[in-house]
Amino acid sequence: MDTPPGQPDVAGDAELIARVRNGDLEAYGELYARHHHAAERMARQLVPANDADDLASDAFAKVLDALRAGGGPDISFRAYLLTTVRRVHVDRIRSGKKVQSTDDIASYEREPETFDDPTVTGFESGAAAKAFASLPERWQAVLWHTEVEGEKPAAIAPLLGLTANGVSALAYRAREGLRQAYLQQHLADVAGDRCRWTTERLGAYVRGGLTKRENRNVREHLDDCAKCTAVYLELVEVNSALPALLAPALLGTAGLGYLAAASGAKVGLVGFVVTGWKKATENSTRTAVGAGAVVVVAIAAVLAAMALTGNDKPQAAIEKPPTQQPTQPPGQKPTVPPVVPPSVKPPSTQPSASNPTTAPTTAPTTAPTTAPTQPSATPTPTATTPVPTTPTPTPTTPTPTTPVLDEALVTISMPSGGGSPANRETTASAASGIRFVITIKTPAANANPVVIGLKYGAELDWPLTGNPPGWTCNASAGTCTASNPAAPSALPVTFTGPTGGTAADRTFTVSAKTGRLYDDDSATVAAQPSTDENLLKILDGKADPDVHHRIITVAPRTDRSKVTLKLSYGSELEWPIAANPAGWKCSSSTKTCTASNPDRPASLPANFDVPDDSSNAARTFTVAATADLVSDTDSEVLPAVQQDESLLQILTPTPQTDPNPFVYNRFLQVNGASGRKVTLDISWGRNLVFLPPWAKGWTCDRTSDIRRATCWTNNYTKPLNSEWNAWLPGTGSNNALTVHARVGGREDTDSVQIPPTSSRR
Repeated sequence: MDTPPGQPDVAGDAELIARVRNGDLEAYGELYARHHHAAERMARQLVPANDADDLASDAFAKVLDALRAGGGPDISFRAYLLTTVRRVHVDRIRSGKKVQSTDDIASYEREPETFDDPTVTGFESGAAAKAFASLPERWQAVLWHTEVEGEKPAAIAPLLGLTANGVSALAYRAREGLRQAYLQQHLADVAGDRCRWTTERLGAYVRGGLTKRENRNVREHLDDCAKCTAVYLELVEVNSALPALLAPALLGTAGLGYLAAASGAKVGLVGFVVTGWKKATENSTRTAVGAGAVVVVAIAAVLAAMALTGNDKPQAAIEKPPTQQPTQPPGQKPTVPPVVPPSVKPPSTQPSASNPTTAPTTAPTTAPTTAPTQPSATPTPTATTPVPTTPTPTPTTPTPTTPVLDEALVTISMPSGGGSPANRETTASAASGIRFVITIKTPAANANPVVIGLKYGAELDWPLTGNPPGWTCNASAGTCTASNPAAPSALPVTFTGPTGGTAADRTFTVSAKTGRLYDDDSATVAAQPSTDENLLKILDGKADPDVHHRIITVAPRTDRSKVTLKLSYGSELEWPIAANPAGWKCSSSTKTCTASNPDRPASLPANFDVPDDSSNAARTFTVAATADLVSDTDSEVLPAVQQDESLLQILTPTPQTDPNPFVYNRFLQVNGASGRKVTLDISWGRNLVFLPPWAKGWTCDRTSDIRRATCWTNNYTKPLNSEWNAWLPGTGSNNALTVHARVGGREDTDSVQIPPTSSRR
């Protein structure tokens, strides 16, 4: 099977895994070639270099057994393999490298995901790891390769059976899915109603989808709640620490070493997490409050790195968080020196020594002689350092501007419930076509404008007429704006059914945006059989009274696969197409012609002999054209033979030109027929006798009626000399000679008397 354009020409991991399950060991060889370097790199973090190959080979054997038994991964082969390397290594340690014989491999075999490594218990119980585990395996695979291992989409495309662009799009959606799953994991750990209310709205808060009142309530709660602030900060930046979160969760403490070996730096990940910690603490008070949750991840990652590198001491940048006043919520009064209680008013003229509360706060065990000097040693508030009487203004949190993908924002469906069958509009208010419904689902009480844009392929046209209810549309810009942003009306669109073209030509895309939220959805309109009156034309050819020349034309169009003409005609007509016409393959037996170039068919000449005067049906021909799913039919009734009074003359020779004076000679002359086929139907009365002619090139045939004959020639050069005898003279029908001449589409009839009434013979 040919590979579609833009698709990788190698099988993805999922296809190879399926083939292995069906017994194809060559497919497993391809998986081994793709992933054995990663397995050996992981093994080197666990055992000496000379044992790494054996450990990796054992892991490959375990995975093969799992696949043959119907288990193992479906898509994410790399992560499964690396986890198996870790598991096999720990099993070797537990067994003390002793070989144990067993007939029941099922008791030994288990899925890597069920393995328990105490080193990473904290990681596996974290919300990020749980969120990652809840994702579809296809999303896990693309996140592992792009975010954890840092591979480029072009390198990942063959593993997943996608294009590089497809990998990028899948990774984008997987990251958004991870954020949503991460938020859901945190909801399970929220205790208080107020925290639950805030956490449930953090996703919309990040996307700017809350009302003003809800935004204010969330901000106020985040100002006072360090835990929810941490959730908020981690939700915004969850992907930035994916390697440090996921590698230890799946690979244990060796995970960081595995990634460091891949990148060429031992502590690259630790430095990365340190950078994240600095970023989380350098901007604002609220950031510092929430950074406690981030620093837990940073410290855990550093400890894991220490286990690999043998370092005793963490990096200095995260050893000790800043000691300034980072944990003070915004809006709270600044802390004054401890010797002055917060309740003390600004000083007046009253001496500070009169305040009885200062004695117990200094040195109650001091000798009495030191008491008089205590007021001078104790810092006393002065007019230059008053306690603020008004709260410090709460810093305004900047409104997020980063676009956020919301896959539920726009949905395209068909009125019948979706699927491929076309739903054609047949009502008087809508032109015949295929109808879809665009549904926009915005956050509750959304006040941001809702705008959608429509783009469509070459086979489609703008699908709206005027402004549908609840929308204002601009056909030239290809956009529509909802009248009610909080609850946009469903938008029906009707496309004229396409009749050909590629899938891209028949696909339309709806892009929606409101505030920070955006989404797009696409649908392909199925090609539909239809009639196009402009497809087929039958044109008159050159003017010829003796032949009906017609030219059959088919309108050109790109991306067509086949154009066929079928001819049918009445009993007075015959097959009109010459052998091997240019640009066509024709068959008189099937009465069909097929164009050699479907996109631009050549003109096809058809030449009909003029039929005799008969019924219309006998003189009718029909051409049916089919171009893929488009069809058209044209017919024509050809005129019969036309009367031409100048066509025939019956001439009497003069005595000088009479070739036989013993008979009556009459020359039957046909005008304008030189070189043409001429047919003469001759009839006479009972007093006359028609003598067989001996004219060169003419053939005469007597019918059963003794007074009728037909003479013809295929190449008329001179008149036919007919010879007659007359038994009795007369002027009635018994002495009448009648000749009917026909040339192509013309005919004429003349009569004479023999012997004539004049004296001439």
